[in-house]
Amino acid sequence: MALKRRNTKEDLEWLKWPLVWLLISILAAVVLYLGTDYIRDEIRMDELNASAGLDVISEQVSAIEVSEQIIVDNIDRYNTMVANRVMEEEGRVALLDEISIIRERFQLFPISVEISEQDRILLAYPEEVEFPDEQISLRSSRVQVQIPLLHEEDLVRFLSAFLRDGRLMVVNRCALSDTPVLEEDILRVVPHQVATCEFYWYTLRNEPYSGV
Repeated sequence: MALKRRNTKEDLEWLKWPLVWLLISILAAVVLYLGTDYIRDEIRMDELNASAGLDVISEQVSAIEVSEQIIVDNIDRYNTMVANRVMEEEGRVALLDEISIIRERFQLFPISVEISEQDRILLAYPEEVEFPDEQISLRSSRVQVQIPLLHEEDLVRFLSAFLRDGRLMVVNRCALSDTPVLEEDILRVVPHQVATCEFYWYTLRNEPYSGV
């Protein structure tokens, strides 16, 4: 029995399609691998972004909770400041009227009052506050009061009533000096002393943020 010699051309023709499908399979596998790796990287990036976003949201929620707690802790103090007109413009006429009322109540001698021009200082925000809507300015005026006295108790009564009014009034100094009394005035009700007191009157104001 004679064996028929295979033709190389026929062999190649027969192997052509299996080779083509093999190459297509390899190419598909490579594409699938690369695509899977790309999708894996995308998923990993999305997870990192989601985690970062969650951290940012968590920080914002924590900041809001801290702010709310600060408000809760200080709301009573703020309401007291509002009630005492600390958050308003200076009421200079009202201040003079109240000094007159105190004088009449304790039957004091005429009181001299001098109020200086108001100074303004902007209060700085903490560094963590990035975009404030408003800023707070601290206003201050020097108030000098000269009070003729029959005796020291008049000064105590005046200061007790004056500082109890609720304004943010801080005593800077208070000096007491004797006044000479003429011999013919010994039996008359005249000032024997004079008190010169200096106060700083502070108020706070909300203002639109100017970036200063």
